[in-house]
Amino acid sequence: MSRLIRIDLSPADYIHVPQAPRIERSPIASRGPANEWHMWGVYGVNQAGDRVGISNHTWSHLDAPFHLLPAGAGFDRLDPRRYLALRTRVVDLAHTGPERRETIRGVDYHSHIDVADLPADLDGSDAVLFATGFSALYGLRYPMTEGADAHYPNVTADAARSLAGMPTLKVAAIDGPSFDKPETDAIAHRILLGREPEPVLLLETLTIERLRRHYGATLPRDVLLTVEPLRALGSVRQDGALASVYAWAPQPGHEGFFEEFVEGVCSAALEA
Repeated sequence: MSRLIRIDLSPADYIHVPQAPRIERSPIASRGPANEWHMWGVYGVNQAGDRVGISNHTWSHLDAPFHLLPAGAGFDRLDPRRYLALRTRVVDLAHTGPERRETIRGVDYHSHIDVADLPADLDGSDAVLFATGFSALYGLRYPMTEGADAHYPNVTADAARSLAGMPTLKVAAIDGPSFDKPETDAIAHRILLGREPEPVLLLETLTIERLRRHYGATLPRDVLLTVEPLRALGSVRQDGALASVYAWAPQPGHEGFFEEFVEGVCSAALEA
């Protein structure tokens, strides 16, 4: 038995959200008498049925400051050590009061993340992962419906300021498509991506269901997040990057080995 657990937090498929096109799969090359290769690909389709480019925000992804801020850094200016491996505090919001929650299509989730939801001992972590329960709606295609973004879980301005005030925090992650609703005027993005001198990057559109199935009612307090971004889309100054995201945790009785593993991964040297 492995001493570690690794759970994939990325969605099973692309997620169409209001700012991104509908995603369709299509054969790029079909096997036949003159061709032995078979390949599938994806393309985006707008409301008129035209094929359009695929957004960097249609799956689990990292937001760079340039996504919102014209003078903000793209991935060409971000040190990969700020996001590749992260000591992460999990904030499990499965059991908050009914006044803090919404129910959509039978899925009950935490809606507004405020200062009271932040752990008192969060400072010292590289990242925070908010587990709201919203990602159960991905499989029901709810984010594809008109007006769905008004019901995304969001981080309030006060909570964003508290997070931005934690000097060790490099990344904030959530199991929803965004840290903001349209009505908030992207305030969480502005505060976190705009932090000086180093931004808090935003890791969005994660899933929490596999982690929940493994752990049940109580999620682990701490995990190692590893983020594997795809940096091949867009210009050099990329606004975001699709990314595979994994949560690592120890098997029972192997907590010491896990700490050594985390230290080794987070302190590894990066060669140019």
